[in-house]
Amino acid sequence: MLVWRQTRIRAVLALAILCGSLLVCAVPAFASVAQGYSSTDTDLVIGMAASLSSSSTSDKQIVERSSTSNKSKFVGIVTTKDANLVTLTNKEATVVVATTGDTTAFVSDVNGVVKKGDYLAISPLKGILMKAGTNQPNSIGVALEDFQSQGAQSQQIITDSGPRTVAVNSVRIEISQASIALSSNQTKKTFLSNLGQNITGRSINNWQVLTALVIFFLILVIEGSLVYGAIHSSITALGRNPLSHNAVYRQLFQVLLAVLGIFAFGVAVIYVVLQI
Repeated sequence: MLVWRQTRIRAVLALAILCGSLLVCAVPAFASVAQGYSSTDTDLVIGMAASLSSSSTSDKQIVERSSTSNKSKFVGIVTTKDANLVTLTNKEATVVVATTGDTTAFVSDVNGVVKKGDYLAISPLKGILMKAGTNQPNSIGVALEDFQSQGAQSQQIITDSGPRTVAVNSVRIEISQASIALSSNQTKKTFLSNLGQNITGRSINNWQVLTALVIFFLILVIEGSLVYGAIHSSITALGRNPLSHNAVYRQLFQVLLAVLGIFAFGVAVIYVVLQI
């Protein structure tokens, strides 16, 4: 019974560690950090992309709707204080801008319908994002869900071929301040993105792959610890009482079931992470 008691304790601790690691790893993927700014742009609303204006100084940072002319000064997406894990602001701030992490932004289909995993760039519509293309040298984030036509609003833009109507809707995105280079044919993806796409057959963001890899590594460590502990305890028990081999074998079988259960739970957690 000593072997089984020790194994049950290890199994409970293993599940607690696995669940805790999932929560810790999920924080960077879904939490966002925001900062307070001043703004005189009355059309800048929640969900719009914001960039530093020409009147902005180091003492007083002023933002306005992002456009093709100020996209190099992009700082983030306008949001609310309560929607972020951390918000840095002062009394003079009039708008809160999510500068990194998960948030909701206005996205258009001006450069094609946005799908989950697509990189996003500043569009010709002020404050609105679009699918990044080969003519956008850098992207500012990744779409975490597909663009929905239902409920989208129509806006008209002027193109080289004349007026054109595009759809605009809210899409959950992950802001990335790092510049993501685009090739002449398609967006260059990181090793993690390519690994995730090879495993799942679709585009997923880096944090999902990293979280899944961390969980998988923890599963291997936990499984190895349980098996080693069970074998070590069994050898000790047989050394003390050679006639207890039937009970030890039965308990080892129970340990095997516990190990398989933890492995199945871990795989299920990884599946959920990759499907979010």
